[in-house]
Amino acid sequence: MSPSPLSGFTRFLFGFTLLISISFGVTYAVQKYTSGQDAEKQQAAAAATMLEYKK
Repeated sequence: MSPSPLSGFTRFLFGFTLLISISFGVTYAVQKYTSGQDAEKQQAAAAATMLEYKK
C-alpha cells in the first residue's frame, strides 16, 4: 500500500514546521547568549572606567 497524498503532505508539513521551530529556537538562544556576553563586557568596561576615574 502506498501512502495517501494527504498523509504525505501532513508528514511534510509536520517536518517542515519542526525544522522552522528548531531554527527559531537556536537563533533565539544564540541571540540571548551574545546579548549576555555584550552586557558583561559593557559592565566590565564601565567598572574599569569608574575605578580609573577615582584615581
